[in-house]
Amino acid sequence: MILCTTEDVESYRSEIKKETADAEVFLGKINSLTEEEKEKIEIIISYGNYDDRLLEKDVKSLPNLRWIQIISSGVDQLPLEYLKRSNILVTTVKGIHRIPISEYVMAMILYFSKKIPEFYERKQQKHWDASIMLHELHGKTIGIWGTGHIGREVAAKSKAFGMKTVGVNRSGNQVEHFDDIYTIEQLQEVVGTFDYICSVLPSNPGTRGIVTSHLIEKMKDDVVFVNVGRGDLIVEEDFIEALKRKKISGAALDVFHREPLEENHPFWELDNVVITPHASAHSEMYARRALQIFYQNFKLFKQQSYTEMINRV
Repeated sequence: MILCTTEDVESYRSEIKKETADAEVFLGKINSLTEEEKEKIEIIISYGNYDDRLLEKDVKSLPNLRWIQIISSGVDQLPLEYLKRSNILVTTVKGIHRIPISEYVMAMILYFSKKIPEFYERKQQKHWDASIMLHELHGKTIGIWGTGHIGREVAAKSKAFGMKTVGVNRSGNQVEHFDDIYTIEQLQEVVGTFDYICSVLPSNPGTRGIVTSHLIEKMKDDVVFVNVGRGDLIVEEDFIEALKRKKISGAALDVFHREPLEENHPFWELDNVVITPHASAHSEMYARRALQIFYQNFKLFKQQSYTEMINRV
């Protein structure tokens, strides 16, 4: 039996059955299953995070679970130690986010560079104002923190606009679509050259809290910051202060320390901040792309070709 813990794939239930040789497909949360149903579950399809999080106590209640297909790229909210001890396979859909997230990043950069908020405000006022000066992306430098699938796609799209692309990663090794690459340790030396910053960095001990007042002061005045990685990259108090005085001229934030963002959070009150609810990867193509990886992995799973499964954790 296959358990789908998210309703996002409900419309694909008949297709899943077809692609899995008529396997029984159940839609719901683990705690909604009967004991008899729990014993039948061998495979889970789940986001594995936030509202669709898989808790250790729930996973433990599935005695015959053998594989979890996560339909996101991050696994930091999974009980990985337990899953490893129990020899339960975990695979992700890493790589399918590159198109929608890179489009989101470019949309937000254009939102600020082409002064969309100012024009919208003038429209509300019914005020024809031709004095607003727009900025070109051509010739500007974008610093892309994280050079994996998403970072490379952001770099490729940025190059199409004639931008210089500078990547930041752990190794400092050269990556396709980037003019220059630096290590995270070198970030303070180069951050002052970026007109735009896009972070797709994951959350780990080397990235948490690296955007401090000290690093912000080394940034260019009027820099635009787009964060689609993890919210704990930012020291929020320092970031808010920089936004208030326009050291950072604009920010598009799709990720936060706590999600959902609290109603009384200062970010809501800042007119130079765009807030989106961890939605940069949302797309009408998302479930389709995720399930294509699941179907390929299912065939390999049935063949017991476990080492060949795509995006094994």
